[in-house]
Amino acid sequence: MKGILIVAGLSGMLIPALASAELNYNSVSAGFTTKTTKTNNIEQNYSELSLGISKSVFKNIYLGASFESGTQPGTPTTGGKMVHSISLGAGFHTPLNDNVDVIVASHIVQGSDKIAGSSANANGYDIGAGIRAQTTYGLEGSIVAVYDSISNDTYSSKDTFINAQFGFDFTPKIQMYGGIDLFRDNQTIDLGLRFFY
Repeated sequence: MKGILIVAGLSGMLIPALASAELNYNSVSAGFTTKTTKTNNIEQNYSELSLGISKSVFKNIYLGASFESGTQPGTPTTGGKMVHSISLGAGFHTPLNDNVDVIVASHIVQGSDKIAGSSANANGYDIGAGIRAQTTYGLEGSIVAVYDSISNDTYSSKDTFINAQFGFDFTPKIQMYGGIDLFRDNQTIDLGLRFFY
């Protein structure tokens, strides 16, 4: 559950993070994420599909939302776990120069999981700040420091890490993106396509 919520927040945060100040901050995205977690030396993997949207509302402010649906293998007794989450947030961006942006964003996240006929809910938030740089035409990258807090009735968790992403423009309207979390015990990798409108 925690992993799904973190990815939900980040996907909403980084929808426009790869777009320079001169490019369109209105976009929709579709992606695939894999995550490996370790608890008490037991490694678990899950995958999810995500949909996101970003909308510029003022010159330097955008709104973002995303929905994620994932599965985690279970045991023959309990079966697999289904996890869903939604993220809503806003961000601020301002250029340092022609090819470097400063980004600050925050989100609230609501998630639920279901296993063996029982379900649980969790909620949380994240806040992040970083930079996005355009290295060459059609190739961009971002580094964002993220703090998140997630809890439900049985646990509470706080984490700080770095998320690194890249973007490659196939056309001015279509971008491939990918990302990875750094300095965390849990490994998260995501890939997808972003469509600017």
